[in-house]
Amino acid sequence: MNILTENTTIFTENFTDLFIKTNFNKTKFANEVGIKHSQIEHYLQGTIPTIKSVVKICDYFNCSIDYMVGLNNNFKYENMKQRYTSNSFYPEYQRLLKINHTNHFRLSKNNLVTETSLSSWKRGCLPKFEVLINIAYELGGSIDKMLGRIE
Repeated sequence: MNILTENTTIFTENFTDLFIKTNFNKTKFANEVGIKHSQIEHYLQGTIPTIKSVVKICDYFNCSIDYMVGLNNNFKYENMKQRYTSNSFYPEYQRLLKINHTNHFRLSKNNLVTETSLSSWKRGCLPKFEVLINIAYELGGSIDKMLGRIE
């Protein structure tokens, strides 16, 4: 099982466990979180969520994204913020590359990122959630930190 499949499975398991504890049906939960009912169904079946959706889900449960995808066992960080900040990603990505003595080109050669994505990230765009998972795993980073949810 590759890391993305493993972490997606962990997200699905953790999300399912937390969802069941709400005692809500999918429609009520979707309305509470601000996500379409059909998306909730897909996420419960293992579809990779968008960054916006995973942040809404984690905000609702007041838990870390890192926990939800199995990057660590911290359900919640002490200094965790709600929502996300898109301009946090690129500086944190650069910091992680530096401390790991690697660069974007090397990650693209390993098919973890695309070579052309760097220019859009510099402009404040975010990668897809599955790319964030790959980067966090490969570089030992935190998705929550890359999204500005923790400092």
